[in-house]
Amino acid sequence: MRYIAVFLVIANLVYFGWNQTHPRENALLASESRPLLNNGLMLVSEFEAQSAQQALENAEATRVCSIVSGFNSIDEANSFMAAARNLSLGALLNFTGEALPSQYRVFLAPASSRGITIITLEGLSERITEAELEVESYLITRGLLENAIALGVYLTMAEAESVQRVITAFGYAPEIEEMFRSEGEIQVWLRPANSAQVETAQWLDLSAERPDLTRTENLCETIAQASQFP
Repeated sequence: MRYIAVFLVIANLVYFGWNQTHPRENALLASESRPLLNNGLMLVSEFEAQSAQQALENAEATRVCSIVSGFNSIDEANSFMAAARNLSLGALLNFTGEALPSQYRVFLAPASSRGITIITLEGLSERITEAELEVESYLITRGLLENAIALGVYLTMAEAESVQRVITAFGYAPEIEEMFRSEGEIQVWLRPANSAQVETAQWLDLSAERPDLTRTENLCETIAQASQFP
């Protein structure tokens, strides 16, 4: 009996020791993360992102841009582009035909009012006459340079800079603008920002005071092959 009792005590000790070690190992194994199976499923966020990207690509592929022509000068085109951008339209200036040498315009920046510009022009004209200079000066009445004073357009930068120095000596601050030219017509390309094409209301607003303008439409992707909109 004594040996049986000793055997039972030893067996209980072994069992107690096993319970103290193996359950912890099993718990550690159970707590280890298992890699997710690659079953081809997609997260909802990934699906929404891909769907949104596809929608943008489809919209861009069908977006229609407008090519506007009929401008008599680059000033008219620049004024038209400024009005288009105020309507949230992309606008890009395009010259058709072979490029011609640039010309250079000298001018005084627009004043805050027509009255101030007229007074400035009268005083400047007197100085030009007294100095016996051959400089044509006149008031610009429309466009982005409305209420500015034009001081002539010259074939070379050297000629423009010569006039600039003389007018500066009179106490004014003339500027020089390079004017690009070509043998063909001046065009403006319009690109809608938030719609499939330039809306009728937008075009009516832009062309209300410009009856000589004409518009043709084409896919923006086709036009973009030649240039990029800003």
